[in-house]
Amino acid sequence: MQSAFDTIIDTYDYETCKEIARHGCQSGVCSEHIYYADTVKFFEQHAEEITGYIRDTLGVELMKDLFGKSEGDFTYYMNDMTWCFIELVAQHVVDDYEDAVTDLEEVSNNYMKEEISNNGYTASDLEAIQNSKWGKDHLVIVNA
Repeated sequence: MQSAFDTIIDTYDYETCKEIARHGCQSGVCSEHIYYADTVKFFEQHAEEITGYIRDTLGVELMKDLFGKSEGDFTYYMNDMTWCFIELVAQHVVDDYEDAVTDLEEVSNNYMKEEISNNGYTASDLEAIQNSKWGKDHLVIVNA
């Protein structure tokens, strides 16, 4: 059986994860885990992984708070634990994506600086060209 973490990653793309991270599961954006039948089944299949992930990420107190909020209704508790887990995984996906984009931008910027310096141009040379009449008429500066 596939892990709960991998199931969520395979079920929701980056854009959906971004919406889940921003608005939470209660907004209805996590289409495969809206109804109690879906969330309870998911929790029952992955209870150990879900509780372990939440405990390790947010601590036992949150789990106690969710149980208190459910007023002893285990169905409600399993739903909230599933949604909490999905929201944590969604935030993980968003954070990883943003870190990757930042890393890519750094690599790109370093490459461009290296290319400029390898061609013998300095930043002030490029700025002078860009600000010249010819540069203003012919160049478009694109930031990656």
